[in-house]
Amino acid sequence: MKLSRIAALTLAASISLPVAAESIAVVNGVSIDKSELDAAVANVVQSNGGKVQDSPELREQLKNSLVSRQLILQEATRRGLDKQPAFVKRMDEARAELLRDSLFADIAEKANVGDAQIKARYDEMAAQVSGSKEVHAYQITLGSEADAQKAIAQLKKGAKFEELVKTRSIDPNAKQSGGDMNWGNLSRMEPKLAEALKAIPKGQVSGAPYQSQLGWHVFKVTDVRNAQIPPLDAVKPQIARQLQEEAIAKAVEDLRAKSKIQ
Repeated sequence: MKLSRIAALTLAASISLPVAAESIAVVNGVSIDKSELDAAVANVVQSNGGKVQDSPELREQLKNSLVSRQLILQEATRRGLDKQPAFVKRMDEARAELLRDSLFADIAEKANVGDAQIKARYDEMAAQVSGSKEVHAYQITLGSEADAQKAIAQLKKGAKFEELVKTRSIDPNAKQSGGDMNWGNLSRMEPKLAEALKAIPKGQVSGAPYQSQLGWHVFKVTDVRNAQIPPLDAVKPQIARQLQEEAIAKAVEDLRAKSKIQ
């Protein structure tokens, strides 16, 4: 069966034209596109880890939310709230932040951080800790040198370090953490702290208190080991981000160097 000339032309035109946007609602003449609803549904599904699935009920609920949002925007605009100085200022600030983030994302993308750069930085990190030691230490933080000396004296007489952490430490997190400082690399610590910890044999406590900005500390070293570095795959994302941040910082410095700042 042959198509009529008019039918053929109509079919050809419908094929060549782009697909029109599909509207799910029109609010006072303003159309809400289906793509907005699709994006809202995808966001809900993703943010709930798949526990919430796409469904007619969810779409109806989100459609109503989009309609309400459009009504609110229209009313706020009708009242001229978008022209108020405070609102304009906030919009300018938001725009500035978005532009900054967009620039940083663009710089990070164009930095082209690849596996070779990541591996090179990883090797640098490994070389820095090679041959160094790590200690696992606990601490009692006290308010004065005299209190720290009393704690050391109690420990020498047989007091339990763990008990003194709970009863004497001024660290607000001490009761939960037990004074645990976790593993620390001596070569990457503040030199005086590293010297103090290095002087304590495994399983022993401080012979003298150590002063910091937080107070006076009595340490117990529970273990010592050769420095370790996580496998490359475990730290690859962090190294990539570090390299990107360095590229961003360099780009900003270059901008400052090329600009006239008075």
